[in-house]
Amino acid sequence: MVVKNAKLVSPRGIYEAGLAVKDGKIVAVARDIHLPDADRLIDAEGRYVLPGLLDGHAHTFLPPETPASGMKASAKGGVTTMLEMPGTQFGCFSADDYKLKRETMEKSSFVDFCIHAGCASGYPGELTKMHKLGSTGSKFFISSAGPKWPQTFDGEVIDRFREIANYGGLALIHAENDSILRDNEKRLKEEGRKDFAAHLECRPRIAEVEAGKRMIDYLEMTGCRGLIVHTSVPETVWYSAKAHRRGAETYVETCTQYLYLTEDDVKRNGPWNKFAPPPRTKADKAELRRLLQEGWIDTIATDHAPYGKDRKEAGLDDIFKAPNGMPGLDTYLPLLLNGVSEGWLTMERLSGFSAERPAQIYGIYPRKGAIAVGSDADLVIVDMDKEVKITNDDQFTACGWTPYDGIRVKGWPTMSIIRGNIVMEDDQVLSKQGSGLFIPRLDA
Repeated sequence: MVVKNAKLVSPRGIYEAGLAVKDGKIVAVARDIHLPDADRLIDAEGRYVLPGLLDGHAHTFLPPETPASGMKASAKGGVTTMLEMPGTQFGCFSADDYKLKRETMEKSSFVDFCIHAGCASGYPGELTKMHKLGSTGSKFFISSAGPKWPQTFDGEVIDRFREIANYGGLALIHAENDSILRDNEKRLKEEGRKDFAAHLECRPRIAEVEAGKRMIDYLEMTGCRGLIVHTSVPETVWYSAKAHRRGAETYVETCTQYLYLTEDDVKRNGPWNKFAPPPRTKADKAELRRLLQEGWIDTIATDHAPYGKDRKEAGLDDIFKAPNGMPGLDTYLPLLLNGVSEGWLTMERLSGFSAERPAQIYGIYPRKGAIAVGSDADLVIVDMDKEVKITNDDQFTACGWTPYDGIRVKGWPTMSIIRGNIVMEDDQVLSKQGSGLFIPRLDA
């Protein structure tokens, strides 16, 4: 395959050039005139070509979603490598769990994928075993995740951080202060609060700010690499940056919902915009956009948690009865491209936090996340002139709805390529189920 007449995007610039692919790998990046003949020629028609995107935070075992429907939604949304995050539906706390999850996903895959491990109380030594199997990170809930996820308290968190530091792994941390959440929920329920705003009062910003700082301190103390996931507050970004300057290997992930939604949306839409941590103020949204563009935020993900409409509708009368989470895979890249069109992102920065940087953090770079000789030929061609109205009816995710229903965006992925194979063209997923590969860390 040869791709010509393209604007190749990297964090360091945009280049008018093309590339050649053989056996699934990029074998040349050059001006069109210097490219070889090929069995298949793709004319990008002067459009931008991004390295294949990574979503480092997706829950595809959450009914009604399945790994198959979730990875199909990934293909549509421009994600070429999806990293499966453990959740209460499949904790992945042991090596046996990990092997079962890999086997299940290999049969279901439409895109390439990685698998994160889960850290819960009562499974000593299993993180090391799963690291040897190729895990790209270990998920921690600092607040209670429910009865199916045995909570890890601070002493055990520190012990596990030391274990991860010993084998050179990565901790993935949901940081909210559990005591604050529990006390607030108890008080609000005793007061008879069921309104939408009760969700915001239950999970205030101080709960996230405090836990984020505490976890960053633990990471620095133990020498463990760590990523604070789905960050909604600028304070965590700043604190991580200060720790990083002192030599700590701390990173920050935010999500597309924090760049588009605010607390006003929760008050208006209730369960349809209920997720955790919740979105904050308009000023926080603007500040996260600025920090993202200036490079202070390392990665952006979806936290794809596609609960069905029936589960969400339970919160219309009582917000506490609706689960936390929203779908996001279908709309991942379109929302980011719209940010470029609106002027608060650049294409170069987009390629950094959605491709190169997560691939580096998760240990799969430069196989993934780069347009370079020797890298997998994972590419996404985008049309920045295309305007689309996002609707529930157009979603591939099995839950059948999106929080962005009715929003118009400018900029759209028109073709995705994985290892030299076209997996999506004009919103049609062309890859076959089971065609995606498990991608372990390069040092596994």
